[in-house]
Amino acid sequence: MKFWRLNHPDYESDYKFCFINGTLEHPYGLPGVKCSVCNETWGGSRILAMEYPVGHRDNKHILDKCPISLEQHRVLQREVSSQLSCITGFCPDLKPGDDFQPCYLDVPSRPVADFLWAGMGSVVVSKRIKDLFETMGIGGISLCPVILRKIGKRAARLTPQAPVTGEPEDFINEVPPQIQTASIGPYFELVVQSKSGFAPGCEPFTTSSGCGRKTFANPDPEFIMVESMWNGADIFFWADTHYIVVTDRLKQSLQSLRVTNVEFNLLRSPTDGNQ
Repeated sequence: MKFWRLNHPDYESDYKFCFINGTLEHPYGLPGVKCSVCNETWGGSRILAMEYPVGHRDNKHILDKCPISLEQHRVLQREVSSQLSCITGFCPDLKPGDDFQPCYLDVPSRPVADFLWAGMGSVVVSKRIKDLFETMGIGGISLCPVILRKIGKRAARLTPQAPVTGEPEDFINEVPPQIQTASIGPYFELVVQSKSGFAPGCEPFTTSSGCGRKTFANPDPEFIMVESMWNGADIFFWADTHYIVVTDRLKQSLQSLRVTNVEFNLLRSPTDGNQ
C-alpha cells in the first residue's frame, strides 16, 4: 500500500510562500509549561477543533501563552476542561501549547488556491476540498470555519513586491483590514486528529510523569512508512510530527479535482529499495 505526504510546492522565494499562503492565528490557547519533574520548559502545537468559551477569553494565561509552572498548568487545565465539558459535554485531555478555535487568516494576496499552508500543525482548505472529504466520509478530521481578517487585493499568481522592511512576514503588516470578503472562500482549517504509529526503532525513549513530554533516542528519524504503522485512516499525522499523510485512495481523489498549491510526496517503505 502506498502513502503520500501532503506538502506545499517549492516556491521561488520566502516572499512567494508568504504572499500565497499568509498566516493563520489561533488567539486562544494553553500556555507552555515549566515542568518541575523533567525540568523542561516547552509547549506543543496541537490544534483542537473546539472553540474556546467566549465568556473566558480574557484569561491572561490563555491570551499571552507564556509558560507557567506545572502546578499552575494543572489548575488551568482543570478549569478549561470543566468549561468546555459544560458546553460540549466532552473535552479531550489537554496538553501544554494546545490551541483552540476560532482561527483568523491573514493573506497578503487574494487567495484562490485549494490548499493554503498558513500555519503549523494544520492546513487551510477550500470548500470543494471540504465537500470531497465529506462525500468520501473521511474520518479522523474536523473542518473548522476560518475567519478572514486581512486579505490583500493583488492576485496570488502575481509576483509579490517586497515589503518596505524586507522581511517576508511584514507582508501582513502592510495589508489593510479587508472589509468585503464575501467573494473570497469560504476556507476551512483542516484539523487532523489521527496519527500513525512510530516507525520501527523510533518509539519514545521516556515520557515525563509530570507534563507528559516525550523524549526520543532518535530525534531525527528516517521518514518512512511501514503498513503496520497505519491506523486505517485516510489522512493522518506521521507519528508525533506535523507531516500530513494520505492514502493512495485519497490522493487519487484529490488529484482528480486538479487541486492547487499542493504536492504529493511518496513515503518510502524499507522494502522499496531505492524507490
